[in-house]
Amino acid sequence: MDLILIWLSGALFFGFIFKVLSLPILIGFITSGYFFSYISFSDNDEILSIPSKIGVELLLFSIGLKVKPSSFLSLSFLNVFFLHSLLITLIYFILLNINIDFEAKILLCIILTFSSTVIASKSLEDRKEINSFHGRNSILILIFQDILALFLLLYTNETNLSFYTLLLLFTPLCIPIVKIVLEKLQSNEELQLLTSVIIGLFLGGYLFEKLGLSGELGALIMGMMLSNIKFADRLGEKIWSLREILLVAFFVSLGMKLNLNQEIILNSFFLILLLVVKFLSLFFLLIFFNLRAYSSFLISISLITYSEFSLIVATYWYDLNIIDQKILAILVLSVCISFIIGSVLNKYVHEIFVYLENFLIKFEREKHHPDEQPHTFGEAEIMIVGMGRIGSSIFNKLTEKGIKVVGVDADTEIALNKLSEGNRVAFADAEDPGFWSKLRFGKLKVIVLALPEFHAQNWSTLQARRYGFIGKIIVPTRSNENTKILENSGADEIYDAYEAVGIGVTNIINEMQKNNKNMDYY
Repeated sequence: MDLILIWLSGALFFGFIFKVLSLPILIGFITSGYFFSYISFSDNDEILSIPSKIGVELLLFSIGLKVKPSSFLSLSFLNVFFLHSLLITLIYFILLNINIDFEAKILLCIILTFSSTVIASKSLEDRKEINSFHGRNSILILIFQDILALFLLLYTNETNLSFYTLLLLFTPLCIPIVKIVLEKLQSNEELQLLTSVIIGLFLGGYLFEKLGLSGELGALIMGMMLSNIKFADRLGEKIWSLREILLVAFFVSLGMKLNLNQEIILNSFFLILLLVVKFLSLFFLLIFFNLRAYSSFLISISLITYSEFSLIVATYWYDLNIIDQKILAILVLSVCISFIIGSVLNKYVHEIFVYLENFLIKFEREKHHPDEQPHTFGEAEIMIVGMGRIGSSIFNKLTEKGIKVVGVDADTEIALNKLSEGNRVAFADAEDPGFWSKLRFGKLKVIVLALPEFHAQNWSTLQARRYGFIGKIIVPTRSNENTKILENSGADEIYDAYEAVGIGVTNIINEMQKNNKNMDYY
């Protein structure tokens, strides 16, 4: 207990320092782990291994709750995955000068094509982009990588696949019972949270692992099978704080694995330089398959890291004397540095794209992916950006009053559901500069930015003004701390999010009805 408190205190200290430096705090957690290792105070008894594993599995379970299985029926992204894996394996095999067995080198190059599920999913979730077009397809490629990882684990005897593994095919039969149990416990948050954790860790992690597959993949799949229940998002929110504290153990323990000297550092930096090759190959493959530069860039940045899975396999190979301690140390340092680079790039990915936009769009093909077509909104006078609870409530209130309104959301599932209900809602990512630059404002008089994050609200305000919108911009916000910033960016009216549903939109309705006394219902 004393050791855990000391490690947590160190994580808090270094995390705070990196927060002050405006860097992702998980880098501080990794740094704290290395610091404890440097002063010979590392986790020799693997005390952190269990909370680390639980944290990763809960993360993937909660991510699965937000991802619909139907999102993965995409042949084009399967092609991207295979081509990218083959290309990077070949390039790495040619460029890496490692004195190991031929077969082991091929396997090593393959695992270096994988990206970190933890970093990618956490970054996307922090930006609330898991269900955006690029978010869903980043997770899709990661799942393809996890499936290939299973075959590698089987080949290297990391798993114990057997006839009993086929029993996992009956797992979906348990889902109706699980849903009934969860629905019965809706009135008790503590029991529902406990039940959700047991489902993710037992039916997902433990059962899959005991029957020969990856516990992490099992947790993700279990979450996806429950993603269609109406309160799936709420379950993910309940798990959030628990899994975040457990993930601290994962990052601290990762830092403790670092073992540095000049040779290891130089070789690791060479592997880090190869991340440029990994990024560029994926970016241009996505462009080739008709994605726009924006989505291609965000997906490639999400997947730019090396994977924590490579450490699992490398540790196993080290125990079998396939690789030596130097190669293991190089991999550990490379993965950690890639985590740091990936975290920083993901935090500022939208700003980086804006800086590079004029250059990157030159590589776009004339034909775009059908989910990425630019939008025009015809006769609509009000656009609601963000169709969550607040945006949907405002949308419904305006529609009831006969005002011509259109909604947009980055979540294609939300857009399709609203369309099926007879509402005019389109898929669009408000943080995509291309959306604003190509948007024809037409008869739009008001834009309501019902987005969950201040960054997205401020960004959208700036872009709308930048590309010539002269109407009114209204922002329902959950915090009054950034009001002045939003006003300086061009927002006209800022309301408390829940007031905006009632009081805030009243002004819009009254103004519109004055100007359109005989307006037909839209």
